[in-house]
Amino acid sequence: MKLLIPSQCIELTGDVQRVLLLAEQQGFAIGHIELGVSPTPDLQLVGDTTLRLSCNWFPHVQPDADRVLHYGAVTDDCASTAMHDRWIFIGDEHQGYVTDHWQHSDEVRSLLQVTPLEPRDYGRHLAWVLACLSLDFPIEDALVLSRAALNVSRETWPSDYRHFPQPRTQAEFSAFPTLKSASLGVYPVVDDVRWIAQLLPLGISTIQLRIKDPHQADLEQQVMEAIRLGREFGAQVFINDYWQLAVKHGAYGVHLGQEDLQTVDLKMLSDNNLRLGLSTHGYFELLRIHQLAPSYIALGHIFPTTTKQMPSKPQGLVRLALYQRLLDSMPYGDTTGVPSVAIGGIDALNAEHVLACGVTSIAVVRAITEAKDVAVATHRLQQIFALSQASTKERNHVVG
Repeated sequence: MKLLIPSQCIELTGDVQRVLLLAEQQGFAIGHIELGVSPTPDLQLVGDTTLRLSCNWFPHVQPDADRVLHYGAVTDDCASTAMHDRWIFIGDEHQGYVTDHWQHSDEVRSLLQVTPLEPRDYGRHLAWVLACLSLDFPIEDALVLSRAALNVSRETWPSDYRHFPQPRTQAEFSAFPTLKSASLGVYPVVDDVRWIAQLLPLGISTIQLRIKDPHQADLEQQVMEAIRLGREFGAQVFINDYWQLAVKHGAYGVHLGQEDLQTVDLKMLSDNNLRLGLSTHGYFELLRIHQLAPSYIALGHIFPTTTKQMPSKPQGLVRLALYQRLLDSMPYGDTTGVPSVAIGGIDALNAEHVLACGVTSIAVVRAITEAKDVAVATHRLQQIFALSQASTKERNHVVG
C-alpha cells in the first residue's frame, strides 16, 4: 500500500506517521504502508486499486477525485456544485446542528454530537482519515475514528464511548432485555433444529437457528421445535432472520443482520420482550447499533469463513480487541459493558486467542457441525471457554 501526499501539503506526512505508529502500538502491521509524494495535486492510496482524495483547504481542490473532504459549513456555491455521492462534509452546520455527512449507496450517513473544527484541526483529522484508510478501515470507520481522535491526546487510540460521535440511525429507539454475560458461553449457529436437539443436552446454553432458505417447506415447524427445545432445556435459543415467526411462537430471542433493520418492526420485538442480537462489522455499525440497546452485539467476521457470503473483510484479532474495548465502555441497562459475540471462522485452534480479546462469547459453526465427533468437539470448546473465564477472573482478582 502506498499513500502519496502532494507536495502542497507534505506536512501531513508527519501527522500520518504519528497515527500509524500509534496503530502499530495497538498491534496493527504497518510495514506494508509506504509514504511518498504524489505526482498529482490530490492524495492517492495505491494498492490493488487507486483511491484519489482531495480536500477543500488544498490550494486546488480536485472535484473529480474519488472522494472530496469539505471542512466547515457548506456554502450555497459549494452545495450547488458538489457531487454529493463523492463529497464528505466535515463540520457542516445546518439548522443549528453540526454534523459530518456523506453518501453511502442510497443512504446519507451522518455523525452527530460533533463540533465545528478549527482550521488548525483539519490536518490532524485528515491524517487520521488517511492512516485509517491505509490500514484498510472502510471510510465510515475512518471518519468515526478521526472524530474520536480529536477528543483524546495525540498518544491515545480512542477507546472510550464518551469520545466517539454518534451515527444517525433511521430506526426508532427500542430497548431490549439485557443478558447476563455469563449466560452466553459457547454459541453454536446451526441450520437445522436437529442440531439443537443434539447440542442442548451437551450443556450448550445459547444457540442460534439460522436457516438460509426462506422457502424451506418445514421452516415454521423447525422454528416452533427450536423454541420448544429451548424451553425444555432452559436455553437461550435465538432465531435468525425470521422475526415474525419468532414473535408468533414466543421465541426467546432473534438475531438480525444490518440489512434486516430496514424491514424489521423493532417495536414489535421489544413489546413482545424478545432478546435481540445484532451483527456488526466495524466502528460505525457498532456505534449505530448500540443506540437500539440490543441484548448483545455480534462482532465479525473475525477470520475467513465459507458459511456465509460476507460484504466486509475479515476483522482479525487486533480490530476485535479494539471493538471490545469500546463495548466495555458502553452503557448497558444499569451497568456498563455490552455483551459481545465474536463470530467467523472460530474453532478450537484459535478460540483461546479470540477469547483473550475480552469478548463475552464465541459463535461457532463448522467447528461443531463438521466435527468427526460432535460431543468431543463441543466439550473441547466448552473447556477452552471455561479456562479463559477462569483466567480472566484470576487476573481481575489480582488487579482488584
